[in-house]
Amino acid sequence: MTGRLGYRPSLDGLRALSVIAVILYHAGLTWIPGGFLGVEVFFVVSGFLITALLLAEHVGTGAVDLRQFWLRRARRLLPALFVMLSAVLVVSAFVRTESGPDFRRDVLPSLFYVSNWWQVYGIDQPYFAASVLPVLRHLWSLAVEEQWYLVWPIVAAWLLRRRVSIGVACSVAAAAVMVFTALWVREGDGFRINWLYLGTLSRSSGLLVGAALAWWWHRRPSLLGRWSDAVGVVGAATLVGLFATQQVNSIGLYRGGLVAATLASAALIAAGMAEGRVARVFAWRPLAEIGRRSYGLYLWHWPLFVFFDARDSLPRLLLASLVTVVVNETVYRFVETPARKADWWSAWRRLDRRVVAGVSLGVTALLIASSVAVMRTEARNVVVDTSGDEVFELPASPSAPSTVAPASSIVVSSTTTTVAPLPPLPRRVAIVGDSQAYALWVNRPDGIEAFFDLTNGSIQGCGVYEEGVGWANDGKFRRPFDGCAGFTKRWIRAIDKNDAQIALVVLGAWELLDLKIDGMLLPVGTVTADRIFERQLRLAIDTLLFRGVAVALLEIPCFRPVESWDDPMAERANDAGGAHLNDLMRRIVATYPSGVHFVDGPDEWCSDSPIATDLSYRYDGVHVYSRGSKLIFETIADQLLRIPVPRG
Repeated sequence: MTGRLGYRPSLDGLRALSVIAVILYHAGLTWIPGGFLGVEVFFVVSGFLITALLLAEHVGTGAVDLRQFWLRRARRLLPALFVMLSAVLVVSAFVRTESGPDFRRDVLPSLFYVSNWWQVYGIDQPYFAASVLPVLRHLWSLAVEEQWYLVWPIVAAWLLRRRVSIGVACSVAAAAVMVFTALWVREGDGFRINWLYLGTLSRSSGLLVGAALAWWWHRRPSLLGRWSDAVGVVGAATLVGLFATQQVNSIGLYRGGLVAATLASAALIAAGMAEGRVARVFAWRPLAEIGRRSYGLYLWHWPLFVFFDARDSLPRLLLASLVTVVVNETVYRFVETPARKADWWSAWRRLDRRVVAGVSLGVTALLIASSVAVMRTEARNVVVDTSGDEVFELPASPSAPSTVAPASSIVVSSTTTTVAPLPPLPRRVAIVGDSQAYALWVNRPDGIEAFFDLTNGSIQGCGVYEEGVGWANDGKFRRPFDGCAGFTKRWIRAIDKNDAQIALVVLGAWELLDLKIDGMLLPVGTVTADRIFERQLRLAIDTLLFRGVAVALLEIPCFRPVESWDDPMAERANDAGGAHLNDLMRRIVATYPSGVHFVDGPDEWCSDSPIATDLSYRYDGVHVYSRGSKLIFETIADQLLRIPVPRG
């Protein structure tokens, strides 16, 4: 006896659980740190459904019509994607966000379903460490699925022709991928973690498990028998537990977390295919209706969250969620559903083919042209720029005597104040550090390239700590630092990218938090906290000096954090703590004979309250907009240009 698929509302209910988990995770809710695993549930469901359909077609016709299969996938996926990409392009012309025009470089990879590899090799920021979140960031998972849709039907048809058990083949392949993932991951190696999280091979285990399950269910529909409800409850409980505990950059995710999510998803699918209570729960109509719309909800929610800046405000989050539902329902009714119906498609085919071709080519050309234009000309000022004219200029030639700042403006490790003749401009600088560094880099003012060739080496959520937990809000906010281990490797990659002469180190956002390590809570300024900070900073400095670059430590500013509804982190407003760390950095600089410098930042952050609290300078009181970036560069440019560097 073989299983007949038909419509299973329980699978749509499982899709609903998945997309809700992902949306809550993307909303920045700290109580569901593992919500991203909803994507893994999608992978297992997709592997199951696609393979079940292929098996049913093979049983019914004796073959698999690849052309029709791919056409059905195109009708299912492309119309909504085209509408979303077009809408985002139009809206982005009027609504400027932190992602800004830079996102248009992501359009081509998204359009051709290679977004995951583009984010691995083409974007200078790890997926899990992006401090400014790309509008199309979430399309990596659709790329993985589409690559599966292209390859798997060919492989499945080949296996069926040779009477090879798809269940056995997929089970063995999935196990091999899981073992490879566990062995290849390395703590502190951001590239490997990025590759494993986004890569088609490493994420194929869920698709393969789903395919194997489809094979076994096809051969034996009553796979679980009377145990279906028990298995389903265990699967559901496991997923909920994983949603509540897993971290995206945790090594444990790749050494068991993903495997557990995959197997739990398979258990829920198997239970949902039975006629038990678990199946009836997931077939609940409201849940199933959400699941039927899950593709569109996934497409639309993230761009709208970014446009509304929803993660930092509960009212904006609720508004963005409402708009997501309304927009998606409109597209679902008038684009997605008609596109799947043969009569709608036939009606399009009856139109003048030249009209259809012209419209299709026009939409595609719009997306490609916009993307190529941005790829050729790097975007600037990608967040709201209220002044409208943030153009960088030095007040005078940096080599002129009038521009030589007093000794107090830059503390250098050598005893001489002699300024060597300037090497040719622009000076090559890698901006490294936490998300402040990214904001400074991405919002660099126009005209800066005449003086500085800048590259980004930031890591969101990572300063110089590699262990312990950042402790804020009396423990309501906690930031584990174990995922920051090996942060200097990321810094070195940025240095290598433009053969940097100077590494500008931007710190403070995380070092001002209390540090909890080995059960002890260490406020900033305590002897043990100072010892750990000094050890880690010296490690970073020594690594950079060994690479042959000069090191410039940027003064930690006076932060004025804006309270948000989830993690205000008032500890960052500790001016005394920042001053203490600055003094400590100055003392560290003085111990190096050469090559290490302390660079004073703008006095305005501490002495000019209207500027320090102006959100057009720092949109959250910590990270700079274009005006804030311009203020910093105007303050530090002369200091950076005075740092002796090789002429090469």
